[in-house]
Amino acid sequence: METAYSPDLLSVFLNLRKRLHLSIAKLVRSSATAEDLVQDTFLRLWERRANLPPAAMLHGYVVRTGRNLAIDFKRRERIAPFVDGVEMLDFMADTAPTPEHSAIAAQNLQNLSNAIADLPPRAREVFLMARVEGMTYVEIGERLGISPKTVFSHMVVALERLQTFRQADL
Repeated sequence: METAYSPDLLSVFLNLRKRLHLSIAKLVRSSATAEDLVQDTFLRLWERRANLPPAAMLHGYVVRTGRNLAIDFKRRERIAPFVDGVEMLDFMADTAPTPEHSAIAAQNLQNLSNAIADLPPRAREVFLMARVEGMTYVEIGERLGISPKTVFSHMVVALERLQTFRQADL
């Protein structure tokens, strides 16, 4: 049986390269991965060039080898998905706050705490019960012995002052 020679393999591969890339890219849904698999296809064939089929059958052999490598890649991807995504590492942001952001957040928290402390005593009490303890206006009114409408009025005062503080802080 006559086998393909190196020039035949190179010629067939170069003629099929673009089509092979498109075919593999459809399977793996990544152009970069497809390019790697196309190169792997050539390397695999080159390493086995002494055992390749005759030149007339080489076209199908190249395509089949590429598709098999893509299928193997997809199988490994399903088995070990945590290994996948290396090409996406460049696009992943570090979500940990920077020291600057941490300092700004700490300062904002301190400013908000000071603004809450500066509220009138009853407005501060109502605000903390509603926003921190999650109580309703009716529950606050019952605890403080005032009507829910008065609770609402104190809450309006607190929110308006905090809004003014917020606008001044910006």
